[in-house]
Amino acid sequence: MYGIPRSDITQLRKWLKDNRARTLDSIDRLFQSTDVKNYELGLNVDVPNVRRQAEEFGAVQIQKYHKRLGRLLQDLSRVGEYLRDINAVPTANERSYFNPLTTTLAISVPAIVYSTEDGSLHLRERELIRVYGHEGMGHALNHVVTHADRLPYFLTRQSALTEAAMESVSQFYQHVLFEDLKNSPETQKELGIRHIFDEIYQEAKDITRLEEYRLRLFQYGISLLADKSLGDPHDPNVMRKKVELLSEVTLDPSFPLSFVEKNRYSFDSQGNLNPQLVSELRYAAQPVQRALEEFAQRDIKYDSKGRSKIDGTLLKGFWTPIGFVDNARISAQSK
Repeated sequence: MYGIPRSDITQLRKWLKDNRARTLDSIDRLFQSTDVKNYELGLNVDVPNVRRQAEEFGAVQIQKYHKRLGRLLQDLSRVGEYLRDINAVPTANERSYFNPLTTTLAISVPAIVYSTEDGSLHLRERELIRVYGHEGMGHALNHVVTHADRLPYFLTRQSALTEAAMESVSQFYQHVLFEDLKNSPETQKELGIRHIFDEIYQEAKDITRLEEYRLRLFQYGISLLADKSLGDPHDPNVMRKKVELLSEVTLDPSFPLSFVEKNRYSFDSQGNLNPQLVSELRYAAQPVQRALEEFAQRDIKYDSKGRSKIDGTLLKGFWTPIGFVDNARISAQSK
């Protein structure tokens, strides 16, 4: 229904087994490297003067990053020019978002700004970079580039069928931005983070790995629950088998039993798992990785020579996961 290749589901267990040790290393590194010098206090945005000060501080930082990162991306890829059509502003919402009607990238101030015990405001640089990569380079550019070309109407409309590919694109560019900054000490210096960038970069990689593992473990758990070949979902032996399979790849020993027990009544009379829960598997799709493989087969790499073509393909149009890869294949063949 969502256009997700079966292989994207069946490879979840292998991915978890291959990445479990690395993820545990990331957890240990995060624990050892975290140095709490001051308490990070949340912003009381319900207080007018606190909200005003935080938004003013956030707006300055957001504009600085928007300008510097925009210049960096224009030098690296032709799609970077489209960032000029995006207006980056602060928002008091807990979550950042992109408004396609106004082409406004709204970045959450409570997410990127915090205060300390002395009342001073500080920036979470890593989170601002992450949000800009995900929402700005991903969702925002995807929209702007799509509507800048004369595409068929159906390719310009977002829907449940295109969510998987859109999220895959945003996750990819979130990673790309950190790599771009790593390769640009000059931009690091302009942003005032050169002296701490190595720490920001490593922390971002570790947190991303941990979050990705948690997400794929959740998806693997859903695939186990929904797998009728394992037997009657209400059979205690079948439930025990699912717990055992999850236990082999989990990070938290309490998760498998808790997850299976929590969803033991989420089946209809035919043994089908709740459709809403199953729909979460659409985020298991990996269309960007397969699209990059299509380009690689044509010797088009994500480097200074091939990046503009790849970016222009990945960010143009809203596709199902399968259509996304087919489009990449056609684009690669027409190099």
